[in-house]
Amino acid sequence: MKIKLADLIFELVVYIICIFLIVLFWQNSFVLFVGILVVSAIIFIKWHEKKDFIYYFVAFFLGTIAEIIAVYSGAWQYTKPFYLIPVWLSFLWGIAGLLLLKIGKTLSGE
Repeated sequence: MKIKLADLIFELVVYIICIFLIVLFWQNSFVLFVGILVVSAIIFIKWHEKKDFIYYFVAFFLGTIAEIIAVYSGAWQYTKPFYLIPVWLSFLWGIAGLLLLKIGKTLSGE
């Protein structure tokens, strides 16, 4: 098993950037939305196979549905929602889903 260090570094940098964007801009939904869109564009430049897009959008939609149901049921709430959830959150779910797949593959040596 050989881990590709450059891939792992890229994946972890994307993860860290997403966290910093949220921490720094959670009060400005538009700036956060643009930042998350830029991260999405960057990962699609690197990962642009059909299965990557499918994985991203499955996570995008399933994560969004789960969030809306949880917020609607009262489990939690967001301070700056668009419709129950912030507009950037769906895109973050897409990034998270694809990123977890890629980190898992990198760590398993695929």
